[in-house]
This record gives sequence, C-alpha cells and structure tokens, in this order.
Amino acid sequence: MRIGFDISAQSLQRSGVGQYQHQLIRHLLKIDSKNDYLLYGFNVRNRKRLEAVRFDAPNCQTRVFPIPQRLITLSWIYFRAPALDRIVKGCDVYHVSEISMPPVRKAKRVAFVHDLTTLLFPQFHVPSNVFVHQRRFERLDEADAILTNSETTKRDIVDRLRISAEKIHVTHLGADESFCPLEKEGIQPVLERHGIQQPYLLFVGSLEPRKNLETLILAFNRLKEKEHIPHQLVLAGQKGWLYEPIFRAIESSPYRSDIVLTDYLAEGDLPALMNGAEVFVYPSYYEGFGLPVLEALQCGTPVVTSNVSSLPEIGGEACLYADPHSSDSIGDQIRMAIQNPDLRKSLSEKGIARAKQFSWDKCAWETLAVYENLK
Repeated sequence: MRIGFDISAQSLQRSGVGQYQHQLIRHLLKIDSKNDYLLYGFNVRNRKRLEAVRFDAPNCQTRVFPIPQRLITLSWIYFRAPALDRIVKGCDVYHVSEISMPPVRKAKRVAFVHDLTTLLFPQFHVPSNVFVHQRRFERLDEADAILTNSETTKRDIVDRLRISAEKIHVTHLGADESFCPLEKEGIQPVLERHGIQQPYLLFVGSLEPRKNLETLILAFNRLKEKEHIPHQLVLAGQKGWLYEPIFRAIESSPYRSDIVLTDYLAEGDLPALMNGAEVFVYPSYYEGFGLPVLEALQCGTPVVTSNVSSLPEIGGEACLYADPHSSDSIGDQIRMAIQNPDLRKSLSEKGIARAKQFSWDKCAWETLAVYENLK
C-alpha cells in the first residue's frame, strides 16, 4: 500500500499541527517497513523548507508541488477540482490536510481533526480561518475514516457535525522523549540565554485569544500584589492571531518587568524550560488535546490547567484544575501549588506516571491500523 501524507503545514514554524505531522510520520516509519509513504505538500513561498523535510527511511520520499496552498484549497472548496489523486498520483490512501477536504477519484481519504475551535469559538479566530475550516467540516463526512486526538473532540464531532461515531478513531498524541526530568546543569544555560530567573511560572503555546493569557496575567497580578510571590511569568510562544489585547494586558500590568516573552523557542530549549518551571500553567478555554500539558507532565513539572474540554481527559488526577473564566480560580490553584512543596512533589510523581499512558508509538500503531482497515 502507498500512503500519501500532506505535510504542507511543515512550511511554517512547527506548532501543534506541524508537531503532530512530524512525530506521527517519524514513528510510522519506525514501525512500518511494509508500506510506502509519499510526503507531499503544496507551497511556493516556503517550498525549500518543505523540500528539506526528509526522514531516513527507504520507504519514504518527499514531493513538493509549486502550487500555493491557499489557491488549491479555495479551488477544492469552490470547484471540487482538481482531484487530489490527479496531482499526487499513485497512492491508495491519503492522509489529508488539516484545512481542506480534497476530492479524489478512487483513493481513500483519512482526515485528522485536531479540534472544532473554529466552530465552537469563532470569536477566537480571524474570519479567513473560520471560513476555510467551516467549509472543510461541511465535507468531513466524505472521508473514509476520521482521526482525532481525544474522546472529547470525538464527542464534539458527533454532536456538532452529526457524523457517525463508528467512523471516528481516537489516536491520543504523545510527548517527545526529550521531555523528561533533567538535571540542573542542563537547565541553567537555557534560562540564562533567555533572561529567565527562578522561580517562574511557565506557559507554552501560541499567543492568541483561545489560550486565555489575559486572564492568566490578571491572576499573576493578583498573586504578586496579595501574596507577594517572587516569580516571573514566562510566556513561551510566537504571536498567533488577534494577539494585541494580550500585549496590552502585559503593558498595563504593574508587574510587566516580571513577565518574560521568549517568542518561538528552539525545540531543544523547551524541555529545559519545562523542567525549570515551578508550575506550568495552561488556562486555555478549549483544547482538542493540549500537548504542552502532556509535555510538562512527562517532565515532572506540576501543572495547573483548565477544567474544560479535553484537558481533564489528558491530565487525569495529575493536574490541578481551574475555571478558565475566573482569574481568582486560576490564581488560587497556582498559589496552592507554589505554597505547598509536598503537593508539588505529589503532582510531579503523578504527572510522570500519567504521561506513560501516552506515546507517539501508540499513536502510530493506532493510525496504521486505520490505514490497513481501508484496504
């Protein structure tokens, strides 16, 4: 069987979708030498970046088509042409892009859905994102199989899109093996390079409305004012969209000198940053999975996260949970963690144990089973 896998998202700095693609392909190639893989992408501006995507496996090749992704996506939306298997020829199964449902003539399609945030929370997105994703979701039932990363998102798909649960397969994500407990000497150089001083609270993710950073900053202000905590708040991530209110909240904070922005981090720095944090805080309004939470758990870092969407499914009893709509609730959970060393130790131990339930190998095996069943 020949499997086509759309890697167009690899043309950008690697965020959630790109990380999923990279890790899944890497682990599929580790476990599967029987099938052939064609990694394909559509891009003009960042074509060289896509062409550089290579994996050391004899059954894998990369092919980039010099067609703007936006152009072909709009062609599929409005004209339902050209058929994907007319352009990317010779595949039996296509693992299709996050932002489009391309037409095919004969081949099978596997679609991955990270979340339904553009449907459930359109106010958190720019209109172009909402438009493209809604058009994709209208045709999602055309897929021969649908993968998603949590039982929560599966329920959202069934409830909101009225798609049969039998067609939807949950393949939980994993955390890279680099996320693990580290010794202090492996942490300090990274902190110094980014101007970070311990103790600190850490958030990792794109700076965008869904991540709820304005409420986190309010909670941080309250902790500084009432509890006189010595911590910095480190926001590690690149600008997403509609980020201006987040920067206004930072500028208006009386404690803005203790708020550190790292921008996009090199992947090798992130495990050290996770390890050095006293508490990892992830107050998102909605997540399909919430990979940074799992990465923090695997490092043994205590986690405070939201009590909504998939986050309790991933964190189980290894996290402290807050109401994302309440800065007081978020602040109270952070205060409980930083003032109680025994609680932090317990959360660290539970987090490492919880993280063992998830792995990219398991995700790859479950994904491969879906491909095989479409023969």
